[in-house]
Amino acid sequence: MTLTLFVTDNCKACERVKNQLSRLLADRKDVPLHIENIDRNKSKNVVIVPALYVDDELYFLGDINEEKFLRRLSS
Repeated sequence: MTLTLFVTDNCKACERVKNQLSRLLADRKDVPLHIENIDRNKSKNVVIVPALYVDDELYFLGDINEEKFLRRLSS
């Protein structure tokens, strides 16, 4: 499983989600998290941030539902 979080500069929601993911993945070194700034990477045409992709599939826009995310991690 690979996670990619798309963010932009000066985005409070992006910072909140980055911190949330860092906390949730603290003991999951087997799950890489890549953080991409949409201003520097237009490959997915992302216009709403934060946007979390799991294995190249959009999984969340905005804040993360921790319960749902943890279930996905454990599957």
